[in-house]
Amino acid sequence: MKRIPSIAIIAFLAGAMLAAQDKTEFKTIDGVRHALNPAKPLRGTITLEVERTRTINPYDQSDVALRMILFSRDEGGNVLLFDPNRAEGHRFDAAGKSLGLMTKKGQGPGEFSPMQGYFALFHEPGIWIFGGAKVAHFDAGGALLKERTLKNHFYAEVDGGHFFTRAVSWDAQKKQTWTLKLAAFDMEGAESAVDLLSAENIGMIRNPNGQGGIGEGWATPNFFYTADPEQRRIFCGLNQDYKVRVMDYAGKDLFVIERPCERVKIGRKDIEILFPAAAKEERLKWVFSAFPDRLAAIKDILPLPKGHLGVFRITGAKKTELDVFDSQGRYLYAVVMPPDLRTDSLKFFPTGFAAIETDGDYSVYREYRIKNLPEIFGK
Repeated sequence: MKRIPSIAIIAFLAGAMLAAQDKTEFKTIDGVRHALNPAKPLRGTITLEVERTRTINPYDQSDVALRMILFSRDEGGNVLLFDPNRAEGHRFDAAGKSLGLMTKKGQGPGEFSPMQGYFALFHEPGIWIFGGAKVAHFDAGGALLKERTLKNHFYAEVDGGHFFTRAVSWDAQKKQTWTLKLAAFDMEGAESAVDLLSAENIGMIRNPNGQGGIGEGWATPNFFYTADPEQRRIFCGLNQDYKVRVMDYAGKDLFVIERPCERVKIGRKDIEILFPAAAKEERLKWVFSAFPDRLAAIKDILPLPKGHLGVFRITGAKKTELDVFDSQGRYLYAVVMPPDLRTDSLKFFPTGFAAIETDGDYSVYREYRIKNLPEIFGK
């Protein structure tokens, strides 16, 4: 029998180990399936190729007085631009033509009061507006169908029957615990909420003297969360760890997505980029000593078409790269996004994405078609 040289055996074993490291491994841990991904994406790193397709400048309309702009877009290309603090929303059709104000300010049916929160959402059937302790349902033409009060405070969108909410509690030692919840409701009065995850003392870098603190989204421990209504899935976790919990609407864990990630170490110059007021105002000098010495692992997450998930991994001060996972949690691509794109205003749709951008003295709504990644964004 011919003997195989020991060097060949070692080379074969090394190759097998490397091949195993390049694949997603699935393990059940504490009864929950985990997708354990390699550090490098299965299909490599790509630079996103985009083409601008539409711009809406709401200030072209004489009745627009928005200061901060958020948006919602339906699959047909209709857009709602709204200010969460002014209870003001404007409708635009797929051609960018203004259809006028969505709601009026006030206390009456279908009206909302400023500074109590205001969020507009397209979700079949029709349009949903959340504000204060109220939700109103409108048809596609903007006519009020029904409204009701809510027990839970709206925190972030899910769909026309669910939203994220948060609750806070304190223990005897005055430790603060935040709980992220999924609230469910119908327009007949039913409402409930399930706990998704909890964490202590998050969302703020606290002043060592005990007097307040600052909010900051790149290094401060906090929740990340999003929902995919088509898949009826919730994605959430704590931004310090690269672990994404995937749940159903009942709050049950379906699986967990993991990827090796070394958090970026930072210094004073990075802190000045993230929080420039600390270098300018004497009263904020404490920030430099209280600021974490490493950035968080995850900045944000967003649903992508066809059941995919996008995770904005932090690579530096105000720098991210987009990790793309399939519906089973496999790490497919690392995507280099266009420079200067605000990830906090970004939303994907079947052929591309939309975002709020600065154009001269104005904030404008822009859409882009994604020219590569056809298996996710079509051809």
